[in-house]
Amino acid sequence: MTNWLKIFLHCLAATMLLAIVLIVLVNVCLRYFFHIGLGWTEEAARFLLIAMTFVAAAAAVKEWGHFRLLIATKWISPRLHGAVQVFAVLVVLVMSAILVRYGIAIAQVSWSQTSPTMEWNMGYLYSIVPMSGAIMFVFAVEHLWTILRGGALPEQAGSHDPQASPSAASGGGAEGADQWL
Repeated sequence: MTNWLKIFLHCLAATMLLAIVLIVLVNVCLRYFFHIGLGWTEEAARFLLIAMTFVAAAAAVKEWGHFRLLIATKWISPRLHGAVQVFAVLVVLVMSAILVRYGIAIAQVSWSQTSPTMEWNMGYLYSIVPMSGAIMFVFAVEHLWTILRGGALPEQAGSHDPQASPSAASGGGAEGADQWL
């Protein structure tokens, strides 16, 4: 349902990362070869990194890719897994609502401030916090709806099962043992 938004967030985060790399690379080359430093590059890279973090965090909620304690869920009986998943989604909903509520407050307070070097309106920069919180909230509601209908949260393909053996995780064989080295 919201896969198009996830794809957009991935593309946006990748574009931001590419912009950071290019900005820093240009600044390093100019300083090293021409002894010219551009003051705005460090500030732009910092702002892009902050924005990229919030964009990628929202995409991670859609994929349910944030930190999880798999060892804790191994201790819980399988019939309680649904309740634990509902609790986890409710925590994400609360944290998303906090990001929206206090992100709006921070953006309002900083609306009249400008960044030191580039003189950008800081309110625009801080508005990424409530926007990403709202997107996280939408994704979490979608996960909650899926769980309540009898589904489960998305599984991460690369998640590590602490009780699985290296050969069982890869299907057996010597190539599986190399994965864990």
